[in-house]
Amino acid sequence: MHMRFVRWAAVAFAAALTLAAPAARADAAPKIIDGVTAADNRWPAQVSVQVGAPSSHTCGGTLIAADWVMTASHCFHNSRGELVLRATDLTVVAGTNNARNGSGQRRAVTRLITHPSYDPKSDDNDIALLQLATPVAIDSPAMLSTPATDAAWAGAGRTVTAVGWGNTVTSGTLYPALLQQVDLAVTDQAACNAAYGGDITANMICAASPGKDTCQGDSGGPIFASNRAGGVVQVGITSFGIGCAQAAYPGVYTRVSRYVDWVRGYVPAALTATTLQSGWWYVADQSGRGYSIEFRSGRLYFAGYLYEDDGSAVWYSSAGAMTSATSYAGPLQKFTGGQTLTGPYAAPTLAGTVGTVALDFTSDTTATLTLNGRSFALVRYDITAGGVAAGTGANMPETGWYWNAGESGRGYFIEVQRDQVFFAGFLYRADGQPVWYYFAATAVPTASGGVAIQSPLNLCAGGQTLADPSRTPACGTLDQGVGLVFANPFTATLTLPDGRAVALSRFTRF
Repeated sequence: MHMRFVRWAAVAFAAALTLAAPAARADAAPKIIDGVTAADNRWPAQVSVQVGAPSSHTCGGTLIAADWVMTASHCFHNSRGELVLRATDLTVVAGTNNARNGSGQRRAVTRLITHPSYDPKSDDNDIALLQLATPVAIDSPAMLSTPATDAAWAGAGRTVTAVGWGNTVTSGTLYPALLQQVDLAVTDQAACNAAYGGDITANMICAASPGKDTCQGDSGGPIFASNRAGGVVQVGITSFGIGCAQAAYPGVYTRVSRYVDWVRGYVPAALTATTLQSGWWYVADQSGRGYSIEFRSGRLYFAGYLYEDDGSAVWYSSAGAMTSATSYAGPLQKFTGGQTLTGPYAAPTLAGTVGTVALDFTSDTTATLTLNGRSFALVRYDITAGGVAAGTGANMPETGWYWNAGESGRGYFIEVQRDQVFFAGFLYRADGQPVWYYFAATAVPTASGGVAIQSPLNLCAGGQTLADPSRTPACGTLDQGVGLVFANPFTATLTLPDGRAVALSRFTRF
């Protein structure tokens, strides 16, 4: 007999949670089971499913569209399979890391759809959908793993991240106010099936790490996979386990890829995963310039590192929804007048549209780039030999855009391969001209479990313009440098050449 993560009536569970809440002291540093507190807006698709009046957290869930949440069927049934909650009993709270302070976007639920083949005895087909009364503001709904991408995102041994507000101790109860996350490793399916006496079906995925796990109250929430170079994909829904963090029993999760067609029957706009890789791309025979590309939730952010007719470095950008799973087209824009490397913050202005850009991806690492009608063959850039294929470690920064939310309009693109970091800063000269600086350096582990990078900056000039592909730039090292210290893979402190420290976090709002 399995011990379920929510195996009694959810209303009773919510009442128990309300009583347990005061135990979560601010100085207790609560964790899922041996996890960490998530950074604000790190998991924008995560929601708290709540019951009662006033409402209390009972299960997690993820926004798969502005008005749809994906969660677990068992959150709404008792052990006899009886539906003990209705849509009108539920409130969804989105857009906050704190499930108890009344913050976030609160929405009534108008429709609860549990999977028609859900089996309360085995927890097979443990998936449900909630339709919200009104949409929430969401920039990055969860992308769903598919049968075609599941092996790449969720193969045995891959690191996945579980997220939730569930119990943080294996004996007793300690429910956190702030969202927690923990890294787990996908377990071999046959080994998990043996541990559970043959009860694991193809509709399930297992994950575990020593001393780490999800627990009561994490039910319905996600496990996400990240290849550190292509965004985040939901591969599982927290379902059941025997105990919490028991070495012999991995946590069991609904395998999302098995239900994409069912989900899209109700939510045609639900986004599905690709294996396209965010990172640095370049034209192999035209060195000294490049293109940073990030894919996130069906959207793309592109920046081209080029030059003006007078030789000065310039950058252009484009962002928007993918036109297909493998294509993008949009306006190419230029900004002016923003933040210099060491000056006070100044907001940039849009200088105008300078043309169009189209990208057609022919594989995970190859593409055709068309700029104002001229086409180029792009390939993913190896920062270090074999780096694209090698990926990076769990403690290294995620590949993608970083920014300071209080200084919008500029940003930094970072890619990591193995322990090598390639960094570019999108800034401006004193005369308002856009400029970009870059460096490549080795990340060094810190005593606190993060990494640090220190390097002088480089600047190129005299290279390829938007219209002329024939010029080779000259690049040199400046007498100014920067430092980066990452506390975790998605937040950092940037120290500028004048000593000013800037807090950076992963940018997820395009």
